[in-house]
Amino acid sequence: MDLYQLRYFLEVARTGSFTRAAEALHVTTPAVSRSVTLLERSLKKSLFTRGPRHVSLTADGAYLKTQVERLYDLVEETRLQLEGAAPGGPAFLRVGSREMITNYLLAPALRSFRGAHPETRFGFHELGPRDMADALKKDWIDFAFYYHGEVPDHDIETRRVGELRSHVYAAKSLLPKGRVPATAEEVLKLPFVAPRYFRADPAEPSVDGFPDQRLPRDIRFEAEFLETHRRFVLDGLAAAVLPDFVVAEEEKSGRVVRLPGPKLGREIWFLKRRGRPLPAGVDAFLREVGRTLRSL
Repeated sequence: MDLYQLRYFLEVARTGSFTRAAEALHVTTPAVSRSVTLLERSLKKSLFTRGPRHVSLTADGAYLKTQVERLYDLVEETRLQLEGAAPGGPAFLRVGSREMITNYLLAPALRSFRGAHPETRFGFHELGPRDMADALKKDWIDFAFYYHGEVPDHDIETRRVGELRSHVYAAKSLLPKGRVPATAEEVLKLPFVAPRYFRADPAEPSVDGFPDQRLPRDIRFEAEFLETHRRFVLDGLAAAVLPDFVVAEEEKSGRVVRLPGPKLGREIWFLKRRGRPLPAGVDAFLREVGRTLRSL
C-alpha cells in the first residue's frame, strides 16, 4: 500500500467511477483500475461493489476513505505549516463563488490580502450550489462563498460571513403611469426576474430571499447572474430583488425606485470541506470580506 494507490482509491471513492477518477487524475482508466485492484489484494479486502456504470463503497471501503482523507488532510496541514513559515504565503488558492460575490465583495479583501501575501495566486470558479459542494468534497477548490449556508451535506462545514441589505427595485418606466405602488400587494403584480440556476430544484426557496410561498410574485424571467437582474431592472423589463449598493447611483438619480415589500437580505456564507486544513491567511481574508459586507 502506497500513497499513489491511496490517492487513486480516494478519487474513485469520491467520483463513484474509475473513468471519472482517471479524468480527474489525468491518467488512464486501466491504470486507476489496476492500482485499486493491487490495493485490494494487499489489504485482502474488497473496497468497492462494482456495477456496470458506477461503483459504490463497501463497509471496508467507507472506513478506508475516512482514514485516507484524514491522512491527506494531515499531509496538507504539514505542507501549509511549512509554507506558512516561508515568505509569500500560500502559492495558489482555488475559490468557489458566485458572480456578484466575486465582483463586489472579494476585490477589497483581495487588495488587503495581496498586500501581506503578494506571491499568492487565486483561481475563481463561478459554481452553482451542487457543483460547489461536489468540488469542495473532492478538493477541487479550497473554499467557497455562497448565498446561504443550508447545504444539506455533513461533509461541508459552513460559517456565516454577513448579510447584504436588499430591496425590490424597478425602473420608473415599468410602473403603471410611473406611479410607485403603495402596497406590497401591488408590487406582486409587476413582472419579476428571479434567480434560478440550471438544474435547480424549483421547490427550493429563491436565493434572493423573497418569500414566494407566502407572497407569490409574477416571475416572468429566470436568470442565473445578478448583473442580468440589474440590467433587466434598468431597462424596464422587470422588477427584481437587488442588494442596495448595486443600484445606489441609479436610485439617487431617480432612474430606479425602491418598492414596498417584505424585509429582505442575502446572507453570505463561507464553505469548506469538513476537516480540510487551510492556510492561516484565509482567516484574515475572511475577516476582510466580512468588513466589506458591513461597509455596504
